Amino acid sequence: MMALPLRHALLVLSFALASPTPIAFFCLSSGALQPLTYTPLPVGSVTPKGWLLKQLTLQAEGLSGHLAQFWNDVMNSVWIGGLGDGGLHERTPYWLNGIVPLAFLLRNAGVDDLPPVVGIYKAPWGARAWLSDLCTDGIDLPGEDIANPSGYKVNSADDCRDDCAGRADCYGFVVANCSIPPTCWLKGAGGATRNADCRCYGKNIPKPTPVNLMAQASEYITYILAHQHDSGWLGPEGSGGGQYWGPSNVLQALWQWAEASRPTDPLAFGTASNALLLHLLEQYRRMQAAPLASWAQARWIDMALSAEWVLDNVDTTPAQRASLHSLLALLREQGEDWDEWFESIPGAPNHNVNVAQGLKSAAVYSRFNRTATHRGFTMAQLSLRRMQKLDATYGLPTGMYVGDEITPVPYTRSPSRGIELCGVVEAMYSYETMYAVHGEIAFADRVERIAFNALPATWASPTGGDMWAHQYLQAVNEINAVKAHPHVWQHDDDLSETYGLEPNFGCCTANFHQGWPKFANSLVHTAADGGVVVSMYAPAEARLPSGGRVSIETTYPFGDTATVSVEAPSGTRVYLRVPGWATRATVNGARAANGTMWQGVAAGGTTRFTLDFRPSTRLEEWDGGAVSVHRGALMYSLPIAANYTVYAHHFGTDTMSNDYYLQPTSPWQYALDVNPGHPDPATLVFQRAGYQPGAAPFNHSNWPTEISARLRPLPSWGLALNSAAKPPLSPACANSTCGAAQFLRLVPHGGTELRIGEFPVAFFGPSGRPSIVEQQPLQVS
Repeated sequence: MMALPLRHALLVLSFALASPTPIAFFCLSSGALQPLTYTPLPVGSVTPKGWLLKQLTLQAEGLSGHLAQFWNDVMNSVWIGGLGDGGLHERTPYWLNGIVPLAFLLRNAGVDDLPPVVGIYKAPWGARAWLSDLCTDGIDLPGEDIANPSGYKVNSADDCRDDCAGRADCYGFVVANCSIPPTCWLKGAGGATRNADCRCYGKNIPKPTPVNLMAQASEYITYILAHQHDSGWLGPEGSGGGQYWGPSNVLQALWQWAEASRPTDPLAFGTASNALLLHLLEQYRRMQAAPLASWAQARWIDMALSAEWVLDNVDTTPAQRASLHSLLALLREQGEDWDEWFESIPGAPNHNVNVAQGLKSAAVYSRFNRTATHRGFTMAQLSLRRMQKLDATYGLPTGMYVGDEITPVPYTRSPSRGIELCGVVEAMYSYETMYAVHGEIAFADRVERIAFNALPATWASPTGGDMWAHQYLQAVNEINAVKAHPHVWQHDDDLSETYGLEPNFGCCTANFHQGWPKFANSLVHTAADGGVVVSMYAPAEARLPSGGRVSIETTYPFGDTATVSVEAPSGTRVYLRVPGWATRATVNGARAANGTMWQGVAAGGTTRFTLDFRPSTRLEEWDGGAVSVHRGALMYSLPIAANYTVYAHHFGTDTMSNDYYLQPTSPWQYALDVNPGHPDPATLVFQRAGYQPGAAPFNHSNWPTEISARLRPLPSWGLALNSAAKPPLSPACANSTCGAAQFLRLVPHGGTELRIGEFPVAFFGPSGRPSIVEQQPLQVS
C-alpha cells in the first residue's frame, strides 16, 4: 500500500488550521461520541467455520467473485478508470462494501484462490485442475501442424498440453499416448477429426486466473486511493446534492479495509483512514454550497456512520473533530427526517431501500446527540417503535416488510407482495447497527430472522444452494418466477421475480455482497466493562482486542445448541444472547431467561458455556387468521417443485450465470389443518437429518431439518395478478370444499425457490390475538 501523498498531508493540515466554523448546537461537550453498548470486533477478527464458511465460499464462488471478470459496471467501472456505472457511480462502491469484509473472512479461513472460470469453462480445485479432461482418447486431428509434422517426444501428455498453452498460435494438440515416451503434435487450426487408436486430441484452453477476492479488493482500493483528488474527494467528480451518494459505500469499504489491515499493516490503515478523513472534510465543505438531495438526502445515515468511525478510530486535531461534528449535524439537518416518517406510519409511501437504511438513523443520531427526543420518545424508543410499526403495517413473516420498490398504498401485509434484495441486506445492516448502539436483544433476533430466512430465499438455481442467480423482488408466497404481466407488485418491471444476474435493475447485483459478511462480523462484540458478548450464533472463531479468543461451535440454526469457548483472563465477563423466542433455554443446564443477555464469568484458560435453545414449533398469526410456521430462528414453508427455463446466459458454465423462469410443477393450494390456539403436536412433527459438513446450508433438496405438517387441499384459493391471491380468510375450510388431510413436509424457507410460507387455517378461526388485524395497522404505544 502507498503512503499518504504529501499534497494530502498538507490538505489535512490546512483543514486543521482553517476549518469552517462548526455547527455546535448538537455536539457533546467533550467532543466524544456516545459509546456503543456493544462494540463490534474490528473487521478481520472473525474466522468463519462450518456452514457459515461454506455459505461465504459459495458466495465468493458465485457472483461475488466473478463480477469483476464479466459485469461491466464492476469490471470496467468509472472507479478504476473505465466507463462502466456512469450514472450514479454506486455499483462498484456497493460491491466493495461487501467484497472487502468477505475477502478477510475467507483469508482467515485459509481460502485464497477459488475455482477459476474462462468462458463456459469452470475448473475444479487443484494446481493443474484447470486442464480438466486433458484430451479425448481415440480422436486424431490430421494436418494443421505448426511444429514438426513428425511430432516430438514429451515426457507426458500434460507436457504436450502445456506446450500448446504456451503458444498464442496453438489451437490444439494431439498425443500418441500408447508410446513411451508419448509423441506430441501442435495444431494451428481446427479441422475434421477422425477416430484413431492411440491418439488423444485436445483443444487449447488458456489457463484461467483463479478468483482471488483479496487481490480484487486490493486492486480496486489501491486505485481509488492513488487517484484521490487534490481536494480530498474520492472517485468521479459530480455536482449538486446527489454527488455524495456514490462515494458513500466506498467510505464504508475503506474503513473496513483500514480496520482489517491495522494489526499487520499500520501504513495501510493510515493511508485508508486519512483518505476517508479528507473526503469527509471535503464533503462538509461542498454540502454548505450544495445541500443533500435525492438518494444522498435519504441515505445520509451511512455517511454519518463513516464520520463516526473516523471520530472513534482516527487521531484527529480539535479543528478536524469540530468539522466532523459539524458534518454530522449538517447531514442530520439536510437529510430526510426519518423520525417523523416512521412515527407517521401508515403515511406517505417511501422507497423500500431508503426505509431499510433509514431504520438506523435514530441509533446513529443518538451517538452525537445523547439527549435527543422526538414526540417525547428517546432515540432508543424510536428505534424499537420503527421495527414494531413496520411489522404492524407492512410486515412479513421473514422479518422484512412489503416494499416492491415502494411501501404500498393502500398499506398491506400480503405475503404475495415483494421486498427487494437491496432492502434485505440494508435492513440487516441497520438492525446490526441498532443492536450495537442500543443493546436491544430484539434487534439481534431480527438480524438472525432476516439472515436465515429472507436472505437465502432470494437465490435459486437448478443445482440449489449456490449464489449465481437472485431475484430483485422476493415474496413469502411465491408460486412462480416468470415474466408476469399484469403483476401484483406495483412499481417494478415484469421480470422482477425471475432469478438471474440483474433482473429488473442491477443495484441488487451490486449490493447483496454485504449481507453474509457483515452478519459474520456481527457475531461477537465487546461490552463497556471489557466483557465478551456473543450476540448472534453461527460456527466461527473470533480474536478479541485483548488477545483472547472466542469459539462458537454449533450448527445453529439447523441445530439446537451452541458451545461457546472463551479464552480470556479470569474474571472476564461473558454475555450470551438468549433469543426472545427461546422460552425454555438453558446455559450449562440452568434456565436462562429469554430475551435477555445471560451473564457469566470466564475462569481463566478456556471456559466453556453450553447454550441449549430448546426451541419449540410455533405459529405466528397474520391478517385474516393466516399463520406462518416457525421453529427457533427458522421459518418453515411448503416447497413447490419448479421447472427451470433458461432465458439468458451471461457467464461461466451452463449452470452458472443464467437468467431463469420458474414454473410450478407441484400443488400449492393448501390450508394448514392445525389449531393455532392449541396445536396438537401430532399435526406439526419436527424432523432433523442434521447439517452435513460441506453441504450448501440452504440447499433446495436434502434439507437439514423439516416439519411434517397436516394440510388440506384448498382448491378455491385462486390467483390474483398472476400470483397467489391473499390467503383465504380462516377458517378456510368451514365454507369451502377442502380435500382430505395429508401430511406434507415444510422446509426451511431459505432453502426454497417457490413456496407457500403463509397459510390459511382449515377449521379454526382467528384466536383473537392482537397480531391478527385485517387491513388495519397495529397501534404501537
